[in-house]
Amino acid sequence: MYQHRLIRFAALAVVIGAMAAPTVSARVPDLQNADNRGAVATEQRKDLRSADAADAAAGRGTFSAPEVVVVKVREPQPEPVADGIDWNDAGLGAGAFVGLSLVLVGGGVLIVHRRHAHAAYAS
Repeated sequence: MYQHRLIRFAALAVVIGAMAAPTVSARVPDLQNADNRGAVATEQRKDLRSADAADAAAGRGTFSAPEVVVVKVREPQPEPVADGIDWNDAGLGAGAFVGLSLVLVGGGVLIVHRRHAHAAYAS
């Protein structure tokens, strides 16, 4: 009886672990201000001022801005439109489906097999 529960728990843990693996590998986003990302790594002390406040303290502002030059840019060439199935994405989705199906069917077979074995010993 104890071994039956232990195997059922192990099978459930494997299934839950297989489904939780993609969420565990997610990357934590960087929550720093975009203006301060590179500066923090190079400085010893962290500057907690905003980028505008640091510029004002250093004497930089709109009065010292360079003259604006307008440049006309040619329109980009349109990219060719994909006409058909992206086989890389289709293969990846099919592989994920087959893998998840194998895990679920294997867990089901394990549980059903154990039920029949347990019923045979009980009678």
